[in-house]
Amino acid sequence: MTSDPEMKAPVPEDVSGAPQPDELPTPPRLRDYTKLPLLVIAVMFVAAAVLYPSMPDKFPTHWGLSGPDAWSTKTFMSVFFEPILALGLYALLVVVPFLDPKRRSLKLSFRAYNILLDAIIGMQAVVFAATTAAAYDNAFDVAKVILVAVGLLFAVIGNFMTTVKQNWTFGMRVSWTLSDEVVWRKTNRLGGYLFVVAGAITVLCAFLPSPANIFIMLGAVFGIVIATYVYSYLLFRSRHPEA
Repeated sequence: MTSDPEMKAPVPEDVSGAPQPDELPTPPRLRDYTKLPLLVIAVMFVAAAVLYPSMPDKFPTHWGLSGPDAWSTKTFMSVFFEPILALGLYALLVVVPFLDPKRRSLKLSFRAYNILLDAIIGMQAVVFAATTAAAYDNAFDVAKVILVAVGLLFAVIGNFMTTVKQNWTFGMRVSWTLSDEVVWRKTNRLGGYLFVVAGAITVLCAFLPSPANIFIMLGAVFGIVIATYVYSYLLFRSRHPEA
């Protein structure tokens, strides 16, 4: 009896449900990343350059629970800080996936990762616009704008966490979720729903008095961390009682 040369040995199945190496796409490349943030950052730099001559000699750069609590004089760094920060953040988020041991798996969720990149740099642009407005009008409510922007960012993160594949870059990353694909999938689905709820709460907090709004927002975030951590642990133990 001879064997069929066309027959191939079956790919071993992973009991955790994780995709096998032969099933995964190539790792992300530079051309795979969204370029929209670069356009937004360029607009931020142009706006800073155009507004620089008319900027006040002194303006608020930090806000506490009761309003501005730190001021800066007009310098290149104080005016261009937000665009430079946004550029550095974009560069960091481009580099991180190359260091991810599961970067081939991350490629399966790269649309979600690119939208996350767009949302993060978009929020930086909103912060830049709000703080620039406050430089001309110290009474401008920067905290309200930032809370709304953060709430929308939470909603975007939550929306895509429900479908993101196992990786070390984006999602609820603890030892139990990274060890079992099923635990990862269920934990991130729960975390995604909770992040959307936290986003709605954060937007509402923008219209509540300070400092209650900050405490409510932080309570929602800490609640997500605790809930997903405990849930992932209990789910892992139920699937791996011998561990």
